[in-house]
Amino acid sequence: MDQQSVQTVSALLPFVVLLIGFLVFKMNALKLSLYVWIFEIILVVFVFDMPIIKTLEASIWGNITIWNGFLVLWTGQIFGQCFRTTGALKVLLNTLERILPNKSGKAVALCSVVGGYLGAFNGFATYPVTITGLVRQGVDGFKAAVGYLVYFSWSVSFVSLFIAATIASTVTKLPVTEIVGIMGILTLPMIAVSVVGFFKILNFDLTDKHNRNIAILNFIANAVAVILFTQIFPDLYIVTLIAASTFNFLILWMYGKNMKTDDSEIREPLDTKLAVKAFLPLFAGSIVVVLFSYPLKNIISKVAFKCSLWGYSPISINLINTPGTYILITAILCYVFAINKTSTFFKDFCDASNRSKSSLITLFLGGAMVNLMVDTGQITLLAQHMTSWGATVYGLLLSGLGFLAGMSFGQGIPACAMFAKMQMASAQMLQSPAIILVGFSTMVTMGPANPLKPSLLQFTSSLANIKDRDGDMFNIAFKWQMIQLLIVCIFAMIFIK
Repeated sequence: MDQQSVQTVSALLPFVVLLIGFLVFKMNALKLSLYVWIFEIILVVFVFDMPIIKTLEASIWGNITIWNGFLVLWTGQIFGQCFRTTGALKVLLNTLERILPNKSGKAVALCSVVGGYLGAFNGFATYPVTITGLVRQGVDGFKAAVGYLVYFSWSVSFVSLFIAATIASTVTKLPVTEIVGIMGILTLPMIAVSVVGFFKILNFDLTDKHNRNIAILNFIANAVAVILFTQIFPDLYIVTLIAASTFNFLILWMYGKNMKTDDSEIREPLDTKLAVKAFLPLFAGSIVVVLFSYPLKNIISKVAFKCSLWGYSPISINLINTPGTYILITAILCYVFAINKTSTFFKDFCDASNRSKSSLITLFLGGAMVNLMVDTGQITLLAQHMTSWGATVYGLLLSGLGFLAGMSFGQGIPACAMFAKMQMASAQMLQSPAIILVGFSTMVTMGPANPLKPSLLQFTSSLANIKDRDGDMFNIAFKWQMIQLLIVCIFAMIFIK
């Protein structure tokens, strides 16, 4: 076997180790990420002749380039903690349970409104709220866990104020608004698949008039938000999920007002003042995002600074105009509009920071591995082999491998960064627009594979008190995620030329 063949096989080995570690040995994300990083260091030293000192420099620099990913993960945990301890979450849940009288309406209101509002600032924070909330509504724990995983998958690419698109833009230098535009187009059919899958898994009969209407309204609210803020007003892309939640809340509330209620199911009147107070931190946070994105953008851009180490090209860092800062401001606003003060911001800050350690370390290890692959040319090597079959086959390979990479990493961000970087080389070889390839890779590594991640299956099953049914959850979610992947493949054959 010649040197190039050995290096190509070596470039694929980390993915194989990730898949075996997750699917066969069911290792947790942190431990497996550590093993794969060490394995990658061995490969680059002995196969790609990288000096050991250089491997450490590359590992550190790779994480500096995705600094905004760390900030979002960390501040997202802080926001979730503050939103709970100030009483806003409890009031929000109680409010949502009153806007529609039937079971499917309560479930959709919970998942669409909470999933959107909380997910906009911290995607991972939604699972403990929505899944336990569904169980509290009387949904079977198994169905609640897998149903929400499938429903939430359409929005995973947009969570944490579009951290995936932000990372892809950082590593490729392409405009984030253009990346988001491609992601938005791909997302529209995913919404339909996720909504139908959610109703089917939870056994909500779609032949029932109210169930069908609620599903259609949910799709419309989400789709309108995606079209408005990724296609028509792309500069405001960052508020897409917040807008989707608001549209869902308003449209379901109006529909619920016209629904007939059984005598046994009389709804208590809403405490409007309290409900508004629960939403205030989210609305105020949205206003901050808009202000920073429009009137204050030019002023804030002046605080950016350049960073460069060990001969790498400098990157621009702006600690003010970044999603993580928006999230932190919103967390502070939870205390400004607090309903109950059962804690202090300092205590919440410390508790959340402590809880985020394992996620941050996992991201560091994934980012380190990705940059080692970039610096040693493994990404370019894979791109060369994949593009040699032509644009159509490349689009299918990108969809399939991106899906597997998204499922293999404990977090989607390292896979997103790696595949986005790969597309720059692939675009030159295929003579295809880089923005389309990057948009596809960002989408496919984040959303479609998310419900199939072993670590996430274990986490969500524990929330619903389910034991030893990860495999069953995987099998049920698999069908719906394969439909999403098939849609991505069809779009790839149409757009990638």
